[in-house]
Amino acid sequence: MQKKLAIQLAAVAVAGVLSQGAFAADGTINFTGEITSSPCSITAGNQNVAVPLGKVSATTFDGATAGTATVGKAAPLNAFNINLTGCSAAATGGTVTFNGTADTDDTTLVRVTGGAAGVALQITDDGGTKISNGTASKSYTLKQGDNTFKFQAGYVATKTTVTAGVANAVAQFTLALK
Repeated sequence: MQKKLAIQLAAVAVAGVLSQGAFAADGTINFTGEITSSPCSITAGNQNVAVPLGKVSATTFDGATAGTATVGKAAPLNAFNINLTGCSAAATGGTVTFNGTADTDDTTLVRVTGGAAGVALQITDDGGTKISNGTASKSYTLKQGDNTFKFQAGYVATKTTVTAGVANAVAQFTLALK
C-alpha cells in the first residue's frame, strides 16, 4: 500500500514540475486609463479639431474705397463643434475658453501665421457673438447624455491693407463644466 502511495505522490510531483511551463510569463499587457471626476467627456476625436477656412479673397475685406480694407470687416464664418459624451445629470452647463497667440493689432483675436497680413482669426458662438481670445464663451445648457457646443470661426481685417498668403491659426480650448 505504501508503495502504491509513493507511486501516486511521485506522479503528482512529476505533473507539478511539468506544468510549471504553462505558468511561465511570455509577455506583459499594460492597461491604461483614467477615472475622472468630470461629469462629461470630450468625444474621442474632438480633442484636436481641424476647421478648414478655405480660400478667401483679400477683396472680401474691401471697404468703400477699392483696395482698402475696412478694419473689423469679417469673411464668412465656418462652423465647428465640440462634442461631449456621457454627461451626467450633475452637469448642468458649461463654457469654453479659446486661447491662442493674440493678434498684435487686436488682442481679442487670434494671430494668423504663414504669410497673410492684416487679418486675424475670430471665433464666435453659434449665434455669431464674438468670443474674445482668452475669455469664456456664453454658458451652454447641458442635458444628460451627449451634447454639442456649436461655434464659428473666420478671418477679420485688422488693418486697412490685407496681404494675400497662407493664414493659419492655432487655439487651445478649455472646457469648464458646472
